[in-house]
Amino acid sequence: MVAIVLALAGLAGCAHRPAATYLPAAPAAAVVAPQLLFLSCRMTAETTGSRLQVLRAEVVAGTLKMPDSEADAPDFVRVTQLDGQGQHLAQARVSHPLRRRVEHVAADQRTFQRSEVVLPTAEFFVRMALQPTAASIRVEEVADGRTTLLSELPVPPKS
Repeated sequence: MVAIVLALAGLAGCAHRPAATYLPAAPAAAVVAPQLLFLSCRMTAETTGSRLQVLRAEVVAGTLKMPDSEADAPDFVRVTQLDGQGQHLAQARVSHPLRRRVEHVAADQRTFQRSEVVLPTAEFFVRMALQPTAASIRVEEVADGRTTLLSELPVPPKS
């Protein structure tokens, strides 16, 4: 009797089927690790305009913990990341390093006064998240309502 039940069960299709089948994983797209761009520059005032010297440009792995605040002054330096076709990807603004605004006590010794000090040379530093498709970095000076290209350099290799 038991043999008949087992034979009928085998014929009826009660065989044990696997709960899941193996499917090979699809190839994962190359994930680019986040990178940071560090740019250290010296700016010098000359009679023909400002001159920029890049002291150090470095790309390292990492992410920004907190985005830097944008400069809200009318005069600033703009650092822009461009792709291979020259299209704008990202930018950062830094207060103009040669034009510093300072507060001081006025002549009447009772109030504060704000003045602008123009420096002959100054250094500045920019830290920004590097876009994966960035090919070059453009540095421009925006002063007195005019935009002047100071430098354009290729993205440095990751160090």
